[in-house]
Amino acid sequence: MGEEAPVSVGEEVPAVPAEPIQEEVKAVATSAVPAVESGTKELPQYMHDAVARIAPEQGFTPGQFSIDFEVGSGKGDGFVGEMFRARITEGARELVVLCKIPPINEARRQQFGSMVIFEREVEAYSKLLPAMYEFQREKGVTEELDAGFFNAPKCYLSYWDGPKEEEPVNYEHAKLLMVQLGRLHAVSFAMKDQRPEVFEQFKLPDPMTRMMLEGESGAVFIGMMNMSMDRAIGLLQPEEEKLRQKLLKAKDSMFTDLKNLTNPALCEPYAILGHGDCWVNNFIYSYKNGVPTEIVLLDWQICRYVSPALDLLYFIFGCTDGEFRRKHYDEMIRLYHRSLTELLEKLGGDPTRQFPYTALLRQLRQHGKFGLLMAIFMVPMLCVDNADLPDMDAQAEKYKETKESGGLEELDNEWMQMMTKSEDKYRKRMGDVLRDLARFGYI
Repeated sequence: MGEEAPVSVGEEVPAVPAEPIQEEVKAVATSAVPAVESGTKELPQYMHDAVARIAPEQGFTPGQFSIDFEVGSGKGDGFVGEMFRARITEGARELVVLCKIPPINEARRQQFGSMVIFEREVEAYSKLLPAMYEFQREKGVTEELDAGFFNAPKCYLSYWDGPKEEEPVNYEHAKLLMVQLGRLHAVSFAMKDQRPEVFEQFKLPDPMTRMMLEGESGAVFIGMMNMSMDRAIGLLQPEEEKLRQKLLKAKDSMFTDLKNLTNPALCEPYAILGHGDCWVNNFIYSYKNGVPTEIVLLDWQICRYVSPALDLLYFIFGCTDGEFRRKHYDEMIRLYHRSLTELLEKLGGDPTRQFPYTALLRQLRQHGKFGLLMAIFMVPMLCVDNADLPDMDAQAEKYKETKESGGLEELDNEWMQMMTKSEDKYRKRMGDVLRDLARFGYI
């Protein structure tokens, strides 16, 4: 994965400048290695891509300009970064840009912790300095007055694509999802009541349970779930024996429970078309001034006719943390139901008959174990750094080989070793899930 540093592009200079004034273009390094030539150095392809992205924004004609790089600093000039000049030319016009990237040499990057520092610099160029400038302008102190602080390079592009930890969803993002889930489910309730013949096609069986419990994929999943449940139970303290016994009982019945929890016959008359894969990687947000304003739900391959509680439990216990649930759980559930009610009424439905708030609370209690089963599967992976996650193609091939040679136990052990790489994060996140599920009466 790459990382983002600011890319500061220099100001436009004459074709043959005596002493060009250069502004910093900070390009952040990536560990991907296609390269471009610069004197005696091979430069990462992302540097060329960054400058090529800037050029049209500065008035150069796509396809008509050229980019040449040269070393911009000498040996020992910096421990944690390297500097290069990028010269953009089109005819007689020239723009010189200074590019700063983390060390190309991986050992040097690791030795000096370059990526952490570059991430901070990206934040400075993209957030902190602009905020300082804007504040001064609001107070009437502008660049022209030469009375304030505006003395940092102009940054044309800052980019960071380094490995990131999976962070729990925050309030604003969760709020948008609750509104849209409420609306999604409201349409089902309305169509189910008013257009039953059309709604028949929405009564789709759950593909997830079959995939998880049958065939070769089922054998892998069952093994993973058993290991994950044992690991979760192992988090409990000696004084939590009552909860331990509940979880041991849940382990004994979890695959039967999974089938029942996704059986629409056991939740009628409240079954609807649910999204089915309601976690953060399947949402796209749009932003205004850094605040999420809209959400789009992706990946409908597991949409199924089930209780509306499943989407809520999947998201809340898989993608939020204990602190969020302590502060906002009740608010999120009420927000979801209020959104559902408002749209259902607009569509000519009757929320008090079709899905009152008391029915929602009963559905959550009845299906609460689904939050447990999804969390023990998802949370371990969400706590592992992206770089440590397995190559799923390689895992599939290895499973095939080890199955034929009888070495599945070894593969299971490798999987568990990978999952335990972020143990401290996992203990806090999963421990809170278990205790919250018990507190809400869901297990």
